Amino acid sequence: DRYVDGIGYWGRLSRSEVACFLSHRLCWQRIVDRALPFGLVLEDDVRLGKDVGQLLAQDDWMPQDADLVKLETSLKPVWLDRAVAARAAGRSVTRLYSSHDCTAAYVVSLATARRLLRETERFRDEVDELLFTERSALNRSLTIYQMDPAPFAQEWNLGDVDGVPGLESTLKDRDEKVWPKRSLPRRLRNMAGQGIRDLTQAVMEFLGRRRTTVVAFR
Repeated sequence: DRYVDGIGYWGRLSRSEVACFLSHRLCWQRIVDRALPFGLVLEDDVRLGKDVGQLLAQDDWMPQDADLVKLETSLKPVWLDRAVAARAAGRSVTRLYSSHDCTAAYVVSLATARRLLRETERFRDEVDELLFTERSALNRSLTIYQMDPAPFAQEWNLGDVDGVPGLESTLKDRDEKVWPKRSLPRRLRNMAGQGIRDLTQAVMEFLGRRRTTVVAFR
């Protein structure tokens, strides 16, 4: 109750979702405390791809205007800029213009870590809903890049459900969630907002500015 500010898009947060969010806030706080220009945040069920050591041994691939760089893939279609901002270890770094679920591996800048701490003293949505979905006003205000192929992926996205720690209790928490009740006007606003975002993506692809792709894991 000290942290949760009402019912979010997917219902009232479960205890495990609150704990997950607070663990990310702790990472942001450590980045701020150490005044790191950028910090890499990893969750405990992430799987490492090839050449991760080589990749993380350098930071010249970090775009100067990046708030966040997503280093994982959920293996679902996303919209990327056609222009490549940087390359590293055989991978490209490109602006991300759509939702891309999960927060198992991302780089956050010092300024953004400070901002996230200020704006999430109380929260109502999961951390990945806040950072990496277009429904989030915060997401739409951030400059986010995607690394492709992604050097990290969550085990359950790769089909290794047995290897995910705490999955059973997490699913139980979700079964006990209080789901939101949305009025018809609110549902229509949500549908209209998503429709406008989808139309924008389609127009930008038609103009040759963006492309839709499934980011691979390697």
